[in-house]
Amino acid sequence: MKTIKAVTALLAFALSSGLVYGQTGAVQGTVKFSGTVPAMTPYKVTYNNNVCGSEASLDRLVVSKDGGVEYAVVYIEGLKSKPEHVAASKYVIDQKDCSYNPHVLVVDHGESFTVANNDPLFHNVHGYFASNGETAFNIAEPVKGMKFVQRVRKPGMYLMRCDVHPWMNAYVYVAGDGYADATNKEGEFTLKDVPAGKYKLVMWHEGWDTKDVGGKPEFSKSIEETQEITVVAGKTTTADFTIK
Repeated sequence: MKTIKAVTALLAFALSSGLVYGQTGAVQGTVKFSGTVPAMTPYKVTYNNNVCGSEASLDRLVVSKDGGVEYAVVYIEGLKSKPEHVAASKYVIDQKDCSYNPHVLVVDHGESFTVANNDPLFHNVHGYFASNGETAFNIAEPVKGMKFVQRVRKPGMYLMRCDVHPWMNAYVYVAGDGYADATNKEGEFTLKDVPAGKYKLVMWHEGWDTKDVGGKPEFSKSIEETQEITVVAGKTTTADFTIK
């Protein structure tokens, strides 16, 4: 009897949350910048110039001609999913010309990502929990062509910096709730196969203010905005964000 009741309750939950019978929709939208885009001052590079160049972009605020903000992360709070297991080669951050590419990477919860060194230089990838600044991982890659597979089990945002080249910075968002995307060059994002229901949608951007502290860039706090959305089965919900 207890087993029947448990199965009945589970089925009722699945039906109400749209987890069965293909009752899913999509969420699409943009992140835009409002007002005059502040000029981003490049970081002056004083060593390894033959590979790194004379100055480096910090990529803290990248805005298209139409105002789209690249590298923002948009996710649904509190909605769990079971992502398909993929090879670490699907998620790759490349170190090239003393810069991380992509600047922001979204990784499904429980998956691994690859950090590759394509510079003839020593890079040391230092990952920090963005929430408290504590070390999450530390990867030495002294030789060009090296690759390291890293798994981060705790969901959330991670800041990556190079201990050798302090201007190198990137973010990895481990999507513990399973529905997340990073905006493209036009500021667009898409969340697919979202069960029908009401949710809180969160937009995160790293912030763009920086200052020099002892020859090392210090970054400003991130920006977060939320809005309530309703996902309808078979339809696309539009949700736009504006930052300034």
